[in-house]
Amino acid sequence: MEDLSSKLRAISKSRAGTHGIVVFDPYSGGAASLNADRSFVAASLSKLYALLTLYKLASQGELSLDDEITMHSSDVWAYGTGVLAKYPNKYPVGYTMTLRECARFMIKESDNTAELMLNRHLGEKKIEAELHRIDADSTRYWNPINTTTPNDILLVLKKISDPSYTSPRLSAEMLELMTDTSFEDRLPGPLPEKTRVAHKIGSYESTFSDAGIVYPEEGGFEGQEYYIVVFCEGAAQGEAIETIRDISLAAYQALAR
Repeated sequence: MEDLSSKLRAISKSRAGTHGIVVFDPYSGGAASLNADRSFVAASLSKLYALLTLYKLASQGELSLDDEITMHSSDVWAYGTGVLAKYPNKYPVGYTMTLRECARFMIKESDNTAELMLNRHLGEKKIEAELHRIDADSTRYWNPINTTTPNDILLVLKKISDPSYTSPRLSAEMLELMTDTSFEDRLPGPLPEKTRVAHKIGSYESTFSDAGIVYPEEGGFEGQEYYIVVFCEGAAQGEAIETIRDISLAAYQALAR
């Protein structure tokens, strides 16, 4: 981890912008980090909060993922990523889907409309309560601005992947939603083809990020996995993505067995 920390600092120093990084190995308990407690704009990483809250409530029997949710006109968010607002003929106001399907849109497509639908259904207070429950206390969920830290996102990822926090089935389902998304050019980009990466990207103005769990071994979501969270603030998108890719490759080379 000391060698990786040195490598991460060298990459950061050679690239434009400010970087927040944490790489955690759950098997050794070791971590390499840079600005891990600094606040960055969360952007679409906030979709992970809604995902975790939804599945936690499902594990407690407070809702069913097969319950239905209907799109309201106030949910439609044409800005940014997603398909629900992009194809109104296919997904008109009044379109109904299950909560599971809504979560799939939110994570696989990073759909902003789907996030607003789940925020309305769950209630922001419940999402904030979930963040406090897992000690992600540095995260500001739209109050007054959507910010977080690399360490807080690491806490969210740990709970998503922990089968005892929801259930083995629900944890595996969340990880599947985060795998093979429509945005595979950041953390997964430089890694070998067979590597599984369950992750979520974020993009807002000059802040770009990606956070996930990397499974170097073939055969599903078990093996010598590690966690990685990367923020890049203040660089052009192309350079920010290259920085995220370089950091991802450095972590893989250090931790893949």
